[in-house]
Amino acid sequence: MEFPDIMEAFLLDPSPETRHPLRAAILSDRTFDPRVALRELLGEAPTPQAVLDSIGARMPGLFLSPQAHGLLARAHEALGEESDAERERKLSLLALREIGDSGAGTADSPLEVLRLEDEYDHLRAGRRRSTAQRLHRTDEGAFDVHTLEDGAELWYRLLWRVPAAG
Repeated sequence: MEFPDIMEAFLLDPSPETRHPLRAAILSDRTFDPRVALRELLGEAPTPQAVLDSIGARMPGLFLSPQAHGLLARAHEALGEESDAERERKLSLLALREIGDSGAGTADSPLEVLRLEDEYDHLRAGRRRSTAQRLHRTDEGAFDVHTLEDGAELWYRLLWRVPAAG
């Protein structure tokens, strides 16, 4: 199946059955970079068209990035493209919900992320602040463990560092 079909299946029914093929398609695409830093990539005060072009050139690798869709929404809004802006706002919220629905954030049930920035998007959306971060490796992959201001830990599974099934 091609990416547009996988994406459409997910958008029509965002569930684990459609989420897994979508994530696999994103992870295997040449545009995927788990360490992309969008604000650095775009620079200071990019034009709305520059935002659309730069992020668009990195799709589908940035699909399910809350930040990418938020930036696209603001760019479309600045260009007076309200229906496109609304679509991107919905995609940003959907991407955040997918992170939140992927686990409990514990060692036994970590949240799953495609990119490092997704962790920080999720933290910001929940109005949480990380005071420390450490990488934890196991046979099941790698995890970023954030210590929050209240001392609680929040675990994120780094999906690009999950061992291949053998």
